[in-house]
Amino acid sequence: SGSVAVTAGSGCDWTAASNDGWITVTAGSSGTGTGTVDYSVAANAAPTARTGTLTLAGETFTVTQSALACAYTISPTSATYAASGGSGTIAVSAPAGCAWTAVRNSPWFTITGGASGSGNGTVSYAVDSQTNSTQRTGTITAAGQTFTITQTGVTTAGSAWRFGGAGLD
Repeated sequence: SGSVAVTAGSGCDWTAASNDGWITVTAGSSGTGTGTVDYSVAANAAPTARTGTLTLAGETFTVTQSALACAYTISPTSATYAASGGSGTIAVSAPAGCAWTAVRNSPWFTITGGASGSGNGTVSYAVDSQTNSTQRTGTITAAGQTFTITQTGVTTAGSAWRFGGAGLD
């Protein structure tokens, strides 16, 4: 909200009006001589700044409002898979109009859907199988947030050695 002083000669009538739906004159929509116009500005839900005007006593008063700050969250933030692989999804939460992308940071999984979006959305991914016995970890950067994928290594059955003869086992 804000106020604007109107200066006019005594006996001079004036009016104040908004030229944009997101700006409202809350007090002082008309007067005689010097006065004050109060106005309020609705929240900007867009990811871009906007400019609007009031007409006060025949003069233009400009109001500039900054863009919505785009804040992003993801859920979940991690997942673990067996060596056989699998697939999953990441929910992205963002205000309407806030664009985002999803990028894989390792070659052993793929983004299968939702590589970009605006507002709320879902990223789908698939994890390749592996034959290595070592656990591996990789990430997806979705809407600037880090999603961690951990994949266990292949487990091998223990080997039993048996020695025959002379009573050794």
